[in-house]
Amino acid sequence: MSCRNEEDLSFRDFRHYPSKRRKEILNDPEQLKIMIRKTMKESRYLHSLSVAETAAKLAEKHHVDQKKAYTAGLLHDVTKDLPIEEQDEYLRYFDPEKLEYPDKVKHSFSAVYYLKDMCNFHDKDILHAIYNHTICTSHDKLSIILYIADKREPLRGVDDGLLELAYTDLYKAYDLLTEEVREYLERRGTDDRIIESRI
Repeated sequence: MSCRNEEDLSFRDFRHYPSKRRKEILNDPEQLKIMIRKTMKESRYLHSLSVAETAAKLAEKHHVDQKKAYTAGLLHDVTKDLPIEEQDEYLRYFDPEKLEYPDKVKHSFSAVYYLKDMCNFHDKDILHAIYNHTICTSHDKLSIILYIADKREPLRGVDDGLLELAYTDLYKAYDLLTEEVREYLERRGTDDRIIESRI
């Protein structure tokens, strides 16, 4: 069921909606799209749609829940365009050790607490995948699928064969991408303790 009034949909007001309405929205990708579009710039919104579609295709290939993969893709960057100070508020309260992490990766952690706080969203599989989508140490398939989809969705324009490999050998693609992320963090001078604790 789609929303009759798009103006009614907002993460900021979500916690005040009746529980039945919240459940309806969280189970309707079209309504989620309306909400995430309000939280991010257009390019990020288009990226999120592309990640969702790529994740759903990978999920189908690897016998993972496609709806969860699509929803994780839609929501994975929900806090990326929030001010870093606002993201840090969530981390300071819920996950203070992540305050040491580079600003570019904090959104993967803050998104989890934002979704719990704003939406009473508690799907553990999706939240776990979102938490791991920038620097992934989880070996569950949904997390790996989102991790790869985020970094190789078609709009990124990276044509190195890794996404194609992921359709046939998910874990090999994960290993290659993890090495790439390690090298990226090292080039940016990220604290070795952070790199080793996550990868």
